[in-house]
Amino acid sequence: MVYSVQQIKYDFLAYMKEFGGDFDAYFVGLSADPKKTLFEDHMVDKDSDPWLYKQTLTFQAARTVQKYFLDVLATDGEPVLTGDEDTDCVYVYKKSDKTTP
Repeated sequence: MVYSVQQIKYDFLAYMKEFGGDFDAYFVGLSADPKKTLFEDHMVDKDSDPWLYKQTLTFQAARTVQKYFLDVLATDGEPVLTGDEDTDCVYVYKKSDKTTP
């Protein structure tokens, strides 16, 4: 399912509130394959770590969501400046001792 920029912001904020911690305890990124990125690249534990991803309509929409979380709320993450239209998923996870940025 594809979500709007505002809906993803709302969903991610609600998720962060549910699991607690400061915004800098979370990593927000973009990916064409969020499951691979979360579980293989960042080593997020699918069963015990808080994580979520949503698909946007375009790469630019995904960048808009990420930019909000990085610039306004100061979450952790690497700004993604280039990508194709397949890079349309935004993901968030709560960092732990096991995860990698």
